[in-house]
Amino acid sequence: MKKNISFFVFLSIAFSALYFLRDTDLKELISDTSKQRVYIKRNNDVDFMPDWTNEELLLKINIARESAGLSKLKKNTKLDKSAKARLAVILSEDDIDGSITGLSVEKALNNADYDANLVGELILTGFFKSNDPIAYWNSDMTAEETLTHPDFVDLGIAIKNSADKVEIYVLLVSPRKIVKQVIVPKITWGGIELWEAINKRRVEMGVNPLKQTGELCTIASIRLNQLLELGKLDGHAGFVPVLERSDLKWISEKYTISEYLIQGYPTPIEAVKAWENTLGHRSLLAGGEYVWGCVYAQNSFGVAVAAY
Repeated sequence: MKKNISFFVFLSIAFSALYFLRDTDLKELISDTSKQRVYIKRNNDVDFMPDWTNEELLLKINIARESAGLSKLKKNTKLDKSAKARLAVILSEDDIDGSITGLSVEKALNNADYDANLVGELILTGFFKSNDPIAYWNSDMTAEETLTHPDFVDLGIAIKNSADKVEIYVLLVSPRKIVKQVIVPKITWGGIELWEAINKRRVEMGVNPLKQTGELCTIASIRLNQLLELGKLDGHAGFVPVLERSDLKWISEKYTISEYLIQGYPTPIEAVKAWENTLGHRSLLAGGEYVWGCVYAQNSFGVAVAAY
């Protein structure tokens, strides 16, 4: 009987304790437990990394080039447009060479109105920002040769950032050199025009005009053909051998003959001025002792023979 009474007393005390904790300690206990929850980072969760910029990538590229003894590359806004267009089709259409969309490197450059002589590409897709792009490119022979090619001058950069990865397209270019075409005036003057210019200047300088004679024209004609075949002036090296030819020696015995050569002048007047401004040739224009003469000229080569 006493055991039963003790059991009922225990139950009574237990229910009283639970009733007391119903609105106080039990609530606080549950609340304290919830505050101690710990957030566990899943393996595929990543921290946000700063965006890569064109300027930072350009600096890395130029440091690599300078360390290889090469010149820096210059950023070009036209090439930036080409690079952005190429990166867009690579990412959206997986069109590396432009065969799907038609936007090849050449087409992208043409759209940007850039005339290129040599073109190179550096491409990174799904590249983790924690990695080094220069080290990656240097590990590939083709990419390294592109990065360190000495002929490149300009570049364009396109970058697309995500939380931890980056997509990159770099266009390296050497511009086509525009060679200015030198228009050489067509030589239209010949012996007649040069003969007239010589005699006109002789009269202006107060001496007699030369009189043409056939035997002197023979010598002038032979000498002009020699120079045309040689393609340059010979410094009078062929003059004396012509005078000493057996069939022409009588001419040099009849006259005292001088030879004057010219080449490369666009007009006969300029050729005459060149003779006048050269001490050894001025006598053709100012030498009053000369009475006879003849001139042959072709393709800017001129031979004048004067005699007395």
